[in-house]
Amino acid sequence: EEEAAHFAHVYDEFVQTKKACGEPTAGLTIDKFLQKLRDNKVQLVAKHGCRTVRFSVYVKDGKAALKATPVRE
Repeated sequence: EEEAAHFAHVYDEFVQTKKACGEPTAGLTIDKFLQKLRDNKVQLVAKHGCRTVRFSVYVKDGKAALKATPVRE
């Protein structure tokens, strides 16, 4: 599924970014991470009335962070 591939890519990118920023990744599991993305997606779809949500990774204050972008089309 496209969403599963997107979420897996975001997870990989998030882990790489955390390591690049010197953050620990020991407690970070893909299962917990994917569940968090799914939960956030459900909330954002309901809030914004969009079709889906795309996540991207960026660095904020020297730490890895996620940005959610509603997709309306």
